[in-house]
Amino acid sequence: MMENIYDVIIVGSGPAGMFAAERLVNENLSVLVVERGDEPSLREDMNFGIGGAGTFSDGKLNLTSKIGGDPSSFGRTDEEVERMIQKVDDVFTSVGAEGGYSGLSDNGSMELKQKAHSAGVEFIYAKQRHIGTDVLHIIIDRFYKQLAAEKNITFSKNNKVLEINKVDDLFTLTTENSKFIGKNLIACPGRAGSYWLREQVKKLGVKTSFGPIDVGIRVEFPYEIYQKIADVMYDAKFRLYTKSFDDLVRTFCTNPRGFITKEVYDEFVLVNGHAKRDQKTENTNFALLSRVSLTNPVEDSTSYGRDIARMALTIGGGKPIVQRLSDLLNGRRSTWGRLAKSAITPTLMDVTPGDIGMVFPHRIVRNLIEGITVLDEIISGLLSNNTLLYAPEIKFYDTNYEVTNIMETTCENFFVAGDASGHSRGIVYAAVTGIVAAEGVLTK
Repeated sequence: MMENIYDVIIVGSGPAGMFAAERLVNENLSVLVVERGDEPSLREDMNFGIGGAGTFSDGKLNLTSKIGGDPSSFGRTDEEVERMIQKVDDVFTSVGAEGGYSGLSDNGSMELKQKAHSAGVEFIYAKQRHIGTDVLHIIIDRFYKQLAAEKNITFSKNNKVLEINKVDDLFTLTTENSKFIGKNLIACPGRAGSYWLREQVKKLGVKTSFGPIDVGIRVEFPYEIYQKIADVMYDAKFRLYTKSFDDLVRTFCTNPRGFITKEVYDEFVLVNGHAKRDQKTENTNFALLSRVSLTNPVEDSTSYGRDIARMALTIGGGKPIVQRLSDLLNGRRSTWGRLAKSAITPTLMDVTPGDIGMVFPHRIVRNLIEGITVLDEIISGLLSNNTLLYAPEIKFYDTNYEVTNIMETTCENFFVAGDASGHSRGIVYAAVTGIVAAEGVLTK
């Protein structure tokens, strides 16, 4: 069945897609949002569905241009992006998000910065907001229903886009259920759809380049040793360069008193973490990630990361791997018996005790060990028998799209946004790029 010609078609309804749609409300344009998954209240898939993977995250909003992207990569200034970030926060507040701010006071921040500097670590201090996994899906559902009620916004759910083509000046999207035609296309399928999008755009003349990926682990340890830092900044951001290889290692997505979770993909399983507002554990976790950049002749960092993920799936017997830090340092595999000697209880039990050293290349393992060793100078007690490591955690945002300052690619009227674009990492920057792309459509 052939549909009407839409002014704008948005592929994907994560933060980028939803905020692009929000910006196009009441603009006298017909807007179609095509989403592979279901609405928030009915979702079963962690990666696909309205709200994107972020719906099942713990809802940390980094309300600063310094975290999650680089304004200059899409031709904007820090000031412009900061204004859009405020808009994003205002929208979340309007649909029911309450409080949850940290990083508003300098109390303790200078002491933490000094501690970090003395260890050779960069501490990025900024305003944040924590909504909570148990609340965020309710907030996203309200946001979705608000958008769906708008006369010019149409959602097509549970409808996977199979192919994108352009004939003359119109885009044709072939989906599992139908075909849609649009004058402008905003593609924002998220990290889970980034590989598919990269393959689709090859025939459209869209210029892309390979960028880095982050490969690492989820580190879990007693909450008490992080409490003072959490009082300063809920999700403190630490960055360092390793002595052995001068590679970037960074912390990401810290969850005070949170949980370790699984991310199930078609070909592999990754780990992640979240924190609830009303349910707490005795543990804290964060991702520790090693930056991987490849050069000619092997530049496809996505394929490299997927190979690592598949190897982990084999070693873990179809499950993520967990290992005591002390076992990794001593070159031995963890067992349930050895894990029981840790003073903390794992928050993810559907795992296989194993050896992370058999999964990651030596360089990555060395970077991660050096990272934990240095961070122990800031988070005293991290380098202990109580620390558990889960693998793999991999962040795929390696395809960088050549874009203008309105997120338009080298294919006219084809815009990209969100984590699949290579210009954002996380909810807030994804939303910002969605707003920029929508304003780009209006500009055109």
